Amino acid sequence: MTASQSEETTRAGRSGTLWTGIAGILAGGLLIAGQALTWRTPDTEDDDAIREVVTFYSKDSNQALSETAALLLLAAGLAFLCFLPVLVRAAGSRSTAALAGGTVFVVLLMVSAIAGNIYGITANQADVFRVVPETALIAILLLDVAYGGLIGAMVGAAVLLLAIWRTTRTTRGTEGVTVLPSWLAWAALVVGVLCLAGPFSAWLTPMLLAVWLVAAGVVVMLKRS
Repeated sequence: MTASQSEETTRAGRSGTLWTGIAGILAGGLLIAGQALTWRTPDTEDDDAIREVVTFYSKDSNQALSETAALLLLAAGLAFLCFLPVLVRAAGSRSTAALAGGTVFVVLLMVSAIAGNIYGITANQADVFRVVPETALIAILLLDVAYGGLIGAMVGAAVLLLAIWRTTRTTRGTEGVTVLPSWLAWAALVVGVLCLAGPFSAWLTPMLLAVWLVAAGVVVMLKRS
């Protein structure tokens, strides 16, 4: 390989690392925004849940909010897929577990995004669909399904994070961009354990994971130099 070819290969590798890091930051940022919007949805466990659901989804602004939240979460999932190869390489010999966990996370995150917002999207797009107490029961069911999907998604994220933590603590890796710093590995352990708390933590852990993704994306970008 000539010197010019080697230089071009190095430049291409740095450019790829840059865009991969950006994908991680974007995935985290979009996940934060989308999850923040879903926090505004009514609590389905209240005794007055039906009235709250009807009041909430009767507003055009909240119907538009549902569309926005769904788009943000779906986009976060796609950006995460672009960043996932770096995380899988960081897991080293545990790459299979990391890939499985990351895939489960993306799939169930998208299922949760669609299920949790499809009622508001339908109310906003279909003139024949009315927001009334009878249809509000559907919204409550879909919101519960969405939260169940989110619980499963965070279990997948936990598998990914714990695989990365374990590998990072036991090996230095073979490629600089795949070796995460010690503080980020320990952060992965903390977030991963919290993700396993299921229904008690799934309302918060997507935010923690998103912050971790942003940090990992920044680390990957800095390593390009």
